[in-house]
Amino acid sequence: MNRYFTVLFSALMFSAVCKVQAAEDKPELFTGWQQPKVLLVFTGFMNGYVEPCGCAGLENMKGGLSRRHTFFKQLAQQNWNYIAIDAGNLNKGFGRQEEMKYTFVIDDALRLMKYGAAGLGNKELLFPTEFLIAYCIDVPGSPKRYTSANTAILQFATDCVAPFRVLEENGVKIGVVSVTSGALFKEINNPELLFEDPVKKITETLPLLEAEKCTKTVLILYCGIEETKKILSTFPGKFNFAVVSDTPAEPPLKPNFADGTMLIEVGEKGKFAVAVGLFDNPTEPLRYERVPLDSRFENSKEIFALMKIYQKQLMETGLDGLGVKPMQDRRFDAAGAFAGTNSCKDCHEPSYQIWRKSKHGEAWKSLCEVSKPPRNFDPECIACHVVGWNPKEFLPYQTGFLSEEKTPHLINVGCESCHGPCGNHVKAESGKDENLKITLRKEARLSLEGNIAKKTCINCHDGDNSPHFDFDTYWKKIIHKESD
Repeated sequence: MNRYFTVLFSALMFSAVCKVQAAEDKPELFTGWQQPKVLLVFTGFMNGYVEPCGCAGLENMKGGLSRRHTFFKQLAQQNWNYIAIDAGNLNKGFGRQEEMKYTFVIDDALRLMKYGAAGLGNKELLFPTEFLIAYCIDVPGSPKRYTSANTAILQFATDCVAPFRVLEENGVKIGVVSVTSGALFKEINNPELLFEDPVKKITETLPLLEAEKCTKTVLILYCGIEETKKILSTFPGKFNFAVVSDTPAEPPLKPNFADGTMLIEVGEKGKFAVAVGLFDNPTEPLRYERVPLDSRFENSKEIFALMKIYQKQLMETGLDGLGVKPMQDRRFDAAGAFAGTNSCKDCHEPSYQIWRKSKHGEAWKSLCEVSKPPRNFDPECIACHVVGWNPKEFLPYQTGFLSEEKTPHLINVGCESCHGPCGNHVKAESGKDENLKITLRKEARLSLEGNIAKKTCINCHDGDNSPHFDFDTYWKKIIHKESD
């Protein structure tokens, strides 16, 4: 009886912590739960989104390793046993910055949160072979997290990429297997990586997994939903949970099932965790909870320290060291170079004053002073806070911003961030070619027709950086029109 009240008190206290930290519009978590024997926590598909940028206010944004770490710390404080499993695809692509981000933030963060297994996703397979070896191949005394049954580095061998992982906590054993579809593997251009049919490799792996006498089994799948269902129907009853890559942006409030297997849909960009409680209760052995990683969870000091190291490394490496090279701007021949906002001031004084008082006029300052830690050397952040960058590719255009020292006239979200490069327009206004003046003036206008203005705005004001963006509301704050 005493144990029952201890468990119940612990569960109620954890629920109370979540309740206190939750804002009015944030639903409580784990309401009515007793302490589970083990809590399975599933995450994944972060796609390089390690921390929300804060542009729209951190209280309005979800996700981030910092909040996730706080969630795990709260579980530990309440003595909840947990097993953390990540579905992989932690990076968004390849390149020097992605490697640095993984080295200085992601790997250490997963270690802090005691992740026992992670699927080797198609995004991880974009890394160079030597990088993958360092994080995938077990060495004595230092087992890694990644697992893949049907992809391998150099050779298929259990001491290369583990075909499965077995995690144990509080007497519960969880077996984890992951497989990648052939369609996704074909996108990987690396002859040192090997692939075999996922059904064939699962068939070979299952006897080894069954010998471990696991309490529950997890299959991580990198494929479309139809192939997912086909694979699960091939192995009915063999896997209790299937973490699927064909996931909606947000996890469902209640889990979906296929052939008796619970589908774990964790959402995109690490904004949620999915928790499944395992209980010694035959009438309700499982409970499911979608956990939004929102502002109810404070930022972790440990992850903040890792982010500082990462941002310092970006500063020391510089754009050249990161391999960030200016891309060609199709508008360059007609519109010319980026001239900078001050070049617009003399002829467009009313518009300039509207801009100067707007958030756009302080965009660079927000990177240097508001962001914690500062991110003014991070290409993924710079792209939407200066003039002359492609905000989707995180690359500068020719004659675009390079640094505060080299191109100070291009800091902030200036006129040309929306109107395009105007170097030739500025020159033409000092000349006598009236037809050229008219042509270049038309080129610089940002039209509402065809949603051209809206499409320009949402390049940066997207669902991640500006989740509550409403074009009509925001447009009124910066609208400027001097003449017809």
